[in-house]
Amino acid sequence: MKVAWSFLATIVLGAVITTQAEATTQPTKKQEVTHDLSIHDIQGDKHNSPYDGKKVTDVQGIVTYQYKLKGSNYIHIQTPDKAKDDNPNTSEGIIVYMGNQDYDVKTGDLVNVTGIVNEYHIDGYDDKQKTDLPVTQINARDDKGGNVAITKHNQPLPKAYNIQNPPSKISANDQFHTFDRDQYTIDYWESLEGMRVMTNTVRSVSPQEHGDIFTVLDDQQPETINGGVRLTENNQHGERIAFKMYDNNQARDFDVKTGDKFKGPIIGYVNYGFQNYKINVDLEDMQKAHVPVKTKPQSTDLTQDKGKLNVASYNLENFSNNKQSTTDTKATKIAQGISTSMNNPDIVGVTEVQDNDGPDKGGPKANESYERLIQQIQASGGPKYKYVNIDPDMNEDGGQPNANIRVGFLYNPKRVQFDKSIQKGDADSAVSYKNGNLTLNPGRIDPNNPAFDDSRKPLAAQFKFRGEQVIMLANHWNSKGGDTPIFGKQQPPVLNSENQRVEIAKAVGRFVEQVHKDNPDANIVSVGDYNDFQWTKALKTFENFNMTNMMHSVPASERYTYNYHGNSQALDHIFVSDNLTDYTQLDPIHVNSDFTDMSGRASDHDPLLAQIDIKSKSKETK
Repeated sequence: MKVAWSFLATIVLGAVITTQAEATTQPTKKQEVTHDLSIHDIQGDKHNSPYDGKKVTDVQGIVTYQYKLKGSNYIHIQTPDKAKDDNPNTSEGIIVYMGNQDYDVKTGDLVNVTGIVNEYHIDGYDDKQKTDLPVTQINARDDKGGNVAITKHNQPLPKAYNIQNPPSKISANDQFHTFDRDQYTIDYWESLEGMRVMTNTVRSVSPQEHGDIFTVLDDQQPETINGGVRLTENNQHGERIAFKMYDNNQARDFDVKTGDKFKGPIIGYVNYGFQNYKINVDLEDMQKAHVPVKTKPQSTDLTQDKGKLNVASYNLENFSNNKQSTTDTKATKIAQGISTSMNNPDIVGVTEVQDNDGPDKGGPKANESYERLIQQIQASGGPKYKYVNIDPDMNEDGGQPNANIRVGFLYNPKRVQFDKSIQKGDADSAVSYKNGNLTLNPGRIDPNNPAFDDSRKPLAAQFKFRGEQVIMLANHWNSKGGDTPIFGKQQPPVLNSENQRVEIAKAVGRFVEQVHKDNPDANIVSVGDYNDFQWTKALKTFENFNMTNMMHSVPASERYTYNYHGNSQALDHIFVSDNLTDYTQLDPIHVNSDFTDMSGRASDHDPLLAQIDIKSKSKETK
């Protein structure tokens, strides 16, 4: 998914961005000028500096690292080893902002810095001031009364702090009243902010994305089949170690997949940006340390069976007929995933299908987008699918503006029959179930319910497989946009988006309840991107309507479809009505979430494939 429009994006459109110049001005008369301070004094033993907003003079440190960001120059400086304090809670490093100046400093210079101390959000999304933790910096711009004076050259760099066992629990969840670096990761990294650090060999637990790599120490036990760690209800893996590589643009072409290793020692410099503490490192150093593993995308073990129905769920990550936003390479990969990795499912529930022109300003029709995919699947050796779709109202269903993402189905007419005798629904008409059939085919579930505001409306479609009716539901529930990050300024994080998903679960559940009231033995299969985890209130609510989440049946090491900041997690699910549970087998197909585009990724989500023995179920229940 695209960062700006994905389920986990926390960008708030229209947020005010404060520049460094606006945030850091000359001290007022009330802002005292403070002399004779060391870096650990300025950092303090909490999350915010006790000297925030004050001018400090002649703060001594050795330049350990330099980088540019958005045209501005930054350096990390650190207290010489002989002058550091004995308090592990106080960092000995700090970041110095110099604007477009560089003061001719080089790594190894001993400098005296004068400037204004700020708690500032150096790097992040537009709403970073509302969501993220700030970084303690000294603004040393000369037009703000700052200065960086070199006193000695070629000084030995301070000894790198050895990152050995970061805590796995992120915070005390008491809005920073407790500070305990031995218990909480958020405090651990704060105590090292700006400092020179070292890790031994680490293992990637995510593919490289945006020039970042999330890792764990290599002696940590893998939890997924490809070497990652898995998000669970009680473990967010605070021990993950994130690296931000410079040059950050070139780093985005670095092919790193989950499970790759980086041979230590690796030396870097602690910073924060885009909702995470990160270690700044040089791309060249990471490339030299890189030890790739031979992991490749793996196809399903489920094969076609004449008497069993194969249904799939696949988030296509903003797929359209616009060849600028959806390249031919991506279209080919998606098609090959369906025809080869997924073994030509009988029905594929698809999400994030955009209209024909994608993000351009045309109308909401998507016939060309579907046909492009169908033709590409044929070219890849698959069957000639047909599609089921209802175009949404323009810009009413969220996602990328003007792109009109929606859910739909592909189906193989040689394996299943779509009931065309029932009238097709439109964007605003609600489907129901009466006298053993859908009233609209396809039809949207409760599309005028406020629960679906700015979100995709689920689609119901009626099929037959070997004489047995199957009601398919395609879902793409509202994103996690608006939730605060786990390494953010709200502790505990606030899950603002969850209430809407709970209401969506109730709305879809009421439709399921209606079907079962009319037809207690109905075969219902609900697929899609639910934007939530299997233990959450929303998905548990949906299960209460006599639906079983088959993700629970999958071995723990394969129970994921997505990777976010190094946490493998399940956002895509296939639910079946309880009467199908014992006849259903689920296979998450890990072809995307552990890989980069360069190593085969077609989408940011892994597809799911379920095989349902409907005929055996039918015989046993008659």
